[in-house]
Amino acid sequence: MSTLILSDLDGTLLGPGAALSTATRDGINDLLANGLQFSYATARSYVSAARVADGLDLQIPVTVSGGAFQLDPHTGAILNEERIPDADLDTVLRLCREHRVPPIVYNGIPTAERAAWVEGEESDGMRRFLADRVGDSRFRPTPGWAQLPRAGGFYATIIGEASAIAALTIDIGAATDGRLSLIAQIDTHHPQDTYLELSAARATKAHAVAWLRDYLNVARVIVYGDNLNDLPMFRAADQAYAVANAAPEVLAAATGVIGANTEDGVLHHLVSAWSRDAPTMRAAEMLNGPQSGSMAT
Repeated sequence: MSTLILSDLDGTLLGPGAALSTATRDGINDLLANGLQFSYATARSYVSAARVADGLDLQIPVTVSGGAFQLDPHTGAILNEERIPDADLDTVLRLCREHRVPPIVYNGIPTAERAAWVEGEESDGMRRFLADRVGDSRFRPTPGWAQLPRAGGFYATIIGEASAIAALTIDIGAATDGRLSLIAQIDTHHPQDTYLELSAARATKAHAVAWLRDYLNVARVIVYGDNLNDLPMFRAADQAYAVANAAPEVLAAATGVIGANTEDGVLHHLVSAWSRDAPTMRAAEMLNGPQSGSMAT
């Protein structure tokens, strides 16, 4: 039975500091070399995801921007895309201004995208977000709300206090009548901040599972995740595993709970579940060595 393995990045495959450990990189590459079909699905952009996942020898499409794009992992060529309708993005920007919760709007193509926000109206959470991306040429402020892009947008992230994000989410949902995907969650790296991730209704990790299942003609999809935007992917998969550090809602929805992201939990679970089908020297060493976290197989 052909199987696709799909993992979230931040808080799941990546360890502290959003870093891919040497053990995870080398261990997964060994399994890939022996036929494992593995990729990632992330809210990160292609540029950002490619940077943090550097060294993984991926051969099948990656999913980025929360599900807006499925791309060739080497070239970034678009294989599938889901963009926000222009009129709906205009409505979102109007409501963000009314609620005084400024957005960052992404448009363009994944290999040359732009992320725009209104200079001087940054929330505290947005400042923390941008501080982690100093020097990133994708991020360019605009002088006013009128200059934010309305055409070709595929993703927006809105960062603020939990109560403000909750009220904004309700109003956007009512105004756009199901045409958008709205996922509010606490930031993995800055837990004082709540994010609203906004995209087209089909630009989700769940749609990515369905698209990849058909594109790759696989019979089974197994996924790994930690945060609320992984729940649609969990529901669309045949099996879904939460890392031990996952949000309570994700833990409750999982097929099983594995080791934490700080302990290379995804790698250890993959090795224990798949090395019998794709044995390698390094994988065997990992399987026989110290294990981290609970292994649900």
